Amino acid sequence: MMDAKEKRKFDRIPNNDLPKVFKNLFVDIGKYKHMNAKTADVSTRGVGVFLSVPQEIVGRNDKVVMHSSDDQHEFTGQIANIKKLQEDYYRLGVSLKVEQ
Repeated sequence: MMDAKEKRKFDRIPNNDLPKVFKNLFVDIGKYKHMNAKTADVSTRGVGVFLSVPQEIVGRNDKVVMHSSDDQHEFTGQIANIKKLQEDYYRLGVSLKVEQ
């Protein structure tokens, strides 16, 4: 059973808030801080996020932190398991594409 903090982490963002939350994102992966993630198809139906990551961090167990445009949301995960990261974000209404 998830505790309250874990449950909150996966609460879906209200659709009307998606364009504001995902206008732009900053991403921290391990020692790489404030990388810019490109957003596309931001609408009240969902959002597409494109993240380019340095080749040397793919497959490592670095923590991923995505900071939302409005500074009210923070999304976390592990870069080592991109599929799990994508599934977690999808539950929030985010389609995450990772480019290397």
